[in-house]
Amino acid sequence: MARLVIVVLLTSALLVPPLASASGGHRTLKLTLTGRRAVPRGAKHAHARARIAIRGRNVCWKFTHVRGLDHKRQARAFIDKAIPGEFGPIMVKLGKRYHARGCVSTKKGLARQIALSPQGFYLTINTRKHPLGAMRAQLAKI
Repeated sequence: MARLVIVVLLTSALLVPPLASASGGHRTLKLTLTGRRAVPRGAKHAHARARIAIRGRNVCWKFTHVRGLDHKRQARAFIDKAIPGEFGPIMVKLGKRYHARGCVSTKKGLARQIALSPQGFYLTINTRKHPLGAMRAQLAKI
């Protein structure tokens, strides 16, 4: 009986770390941003698609089909922490100003938290006219 318990515990210990590391710090998210999802309401006709890839400490992004943004050159993109319908603090700045694609490094613990529980975060693009968000998309597991 004791041998059986030891074998089960050793087998569990060997299987759990690879599963945890495979899902813990690596995730790719595909999103659709709209002005109607922004809190408070953003640009009426703004919409875009985005892909967020989290690998270790790196957070990479790519925006496509961006429409309805005023002053795109003065825009900025962020990952903020909040549940749907709520406004929250900036957690990751996606560059110093808006770029359609790029990568930034963040704290490993924060990147891991976003990868494991993306539903607690949202992606937003802010402009001068809409400083709290011209458009937004809640992150979610695929």
